[in-house]
Parts: sequence; C-alpha cells; structure tokens
Amino acid sequence: MTGFLIYFKYIRYTVQSVITLTEMATGTDSHKAYTKIKERIITTQMPPGSVIHESELMKQLKLGRTPIREALKQLQAEKLVVVAPRRGMFVSDIAITDLQNIHEVRLELESLCARLAVERATPAQLAEIDGLVTRLLADESRYDQNQLMEMDCRLHYLIAQAAGNELLFTEFEMLYNLSLRIWHLYLDRLQPADLDIQAFAEILAAIKTQDAGRADRAMRRHITHFQDSIKQHL
Repeated sequence: MTGFLIYFKYIRYTVQSVITLTEMATGTDSHKAYTKIKERIITTQMPPGSVIHESELMKQLKLGRTPIREALKQLQAEKLVVVAPRRGMFVSDIAITDLQNIHEVRLELESLCARLAVERATPAQLAEIDGLVTRLLADESRYDQNQLMEMDCRLHYLIAQAAGNELLFTEFEMLYNLSLRIWHLYLDRLQPADLDIQAFAEILAAIKTQDAGRADRAMRRHITHFQDSIKQHL
C-alpha cells in the first residue's frame, strides 16, 4: 500500500508538471519568462545560491509580475529554485552529493530512453540524430565548448523524444537540466573529450540495427563518463 501511495504521488506530480508547462505554453509572457529564467539558472548567469528578486527580473525581462511568478513556481517544481520561509527565494544551490544523486537517476532514465528509442524512433528522428552525429564526428575540433555542449544537449533531447513517452521525457528534462547546470560550473576546465561524443555514434548504430542492449550500454557509458570528468575537477 505504501509503495502504491508513493507511485501515485509521483504520477500526480509528473502530470501536474506537464499541465503547468502546457498552460504556460499558451501564455506567451509566462513561457518567455520561464525560458529566459531557466536559461540564466542553467548557464549559471544566476549563480547557485543567489537571491532571486522578482522586481529585478521584471525590469530585466520587461515582463509583469504574474508571468515572472508563474515561471518561478514551475522552476521551483523542477528543483532549480527554492523558497525559504521568511528569507525569500533563491537559485538552488549545488552540493557534491547532488552530482551522485543526479547521476544515479539519469543512468536509469536515459538508458531507458535509449532502449525505447531503438523501438520507437521515427525515420525523421533517426535522420536528425544521424545528421547531428555525422557533423560532430566529421571534425569535432572545429567546435568550441559551448557549441559541443549545445549539440550534446540536442542529442540527449532527440533520443528522449524518440522514446515516445511524455512522462519519461518530463523526468528526463528535469534531471538533464540539473546536470547541465553542473556542467556549466566547470565549463572552462573541461575538454571536448569529456563529452564522449562517440557514445552517440554507438546509440545511432544501435537504433539502426535494432539493438536495445547496445543503446543501453552506450548511454550508460556516456553518462558515467560525464560523471567521472566532473569528479576530476571537484
């Protein structure tokens, strides 16, 4: 019974998150606020632990209080913002334990995404993954750190979308964003090899040959490589 209640709460939270994002998408200002504030947090322009001032965001983004608050509420649900009673609102801090916790969950969620992508990827999705991997492998050295990270991000999103499961995608996105924020903290210290782009070539080959096990292993290797690369700079 306890397990059922935990599962029910998990599903309710996930569905509420999807509904909130859908509502925000219909309101241009709310969606704009959400997108811009999230980008600032993930890229650490708004540093971990920093105080959030609604009035400053309103001025900077040229948006009203209501869309700013709606955006911050959603970002709180995604663990990027925290509210401290009688103290205010802050960008979520990053602790060393966060790296391990995020790693453990991403390992399972994204390996599932990779396995499902083998079964469900559409020809258009496969072509997009193929094109991006081909560009990367053709000359990885031509891209700077930011460009490589953007392409890595796009590939993760493409694979998660190809899994064809909205609930899984919602959870993937939240965990990936938390992981991406850690990556940005150490961006100036990382090397292109730290991204392990070759793993995506393995996943691509696995989708083409319908080998779910190979896709699973390649994704796990890729995420573990990220974990090990970050650990070297802690």
